[in-house]
This record gives sequence, structure tokens and C-alpha cells, in this order.
Amino acid sequence: MANNENTKNKGVAASTATPKTKTTKYNFKDNSSTNQCLKMRDWLIEKGNITTTQAREHLDVMSPAARILQLKKAGYLIIKINDTWTSEHGINHKGVARYVLTQIQPVEAINNSEVAA
Repeated sequence: MANNENTKNKGVAASTATPKTKTTKYNFKDNSSTNQCLKMRDWLIEKGNITTTQAREHLDVMSPAARILQLKKAGYLIIKINDTWTSEHGINHKGVARYVLTQIQPVEAINNSEVAA
């Protein structure tokens, strides 16, 4: 019986904790590499750059370098800058990657539009 009560309580907690309307444009329940790339791409388009720590903390992307590589293969022009990040404890971390989107539209899409013109 305790097992049924736990299951019942989990269902109630989950239904009350889950908002009816989506509060973010990112799908955090899908942790596929494709969805992670979409989250990184959207952030880069919106903000222009992202650090490794931001990708991990805000987008739940634990291997940002791999997602950046996929975005580059898809034609996005992204450069890496070594930056210094200060933790919440005041400790400086040198060499943290900051990825900067240098061109919003993928290169292949630009090349195709020039050919069509």
C-alpha cells in the first residue's frame, strides 16, 4: 500500500510542478545531440556568444565543444576565444572557451542563395 501512496504522491507532485504553458523555447526533456545543438544555436543567434559554463548551467549541455563542432559542420561560422571565468566563489578560471557566432546564416545557405541570384 505504501508503494501505491508513493506512486500516487509522485503523480500529484509532477502534475502540480509541471506548468501548463511552456515557459521556455528550449526542450529540456529531450537531451539528444540534435536538441542540444538547437539550444546552442538559438542561444548564439540571440546573444552572439556562449561560454562552456553558460552552456552547462543554462542549457544543460555538458559537452559544448562537441555541439559547436556539429554546428560548424552544419555551416555555422563560430570562433573560439579563450576567456577567464570567475566562479561564484570568486575563483578565476583561465582558458574557458567562449564561442562566438560570426555569421548567423549557415555558409551553405549563403552559397546557395548566391547561386540562385
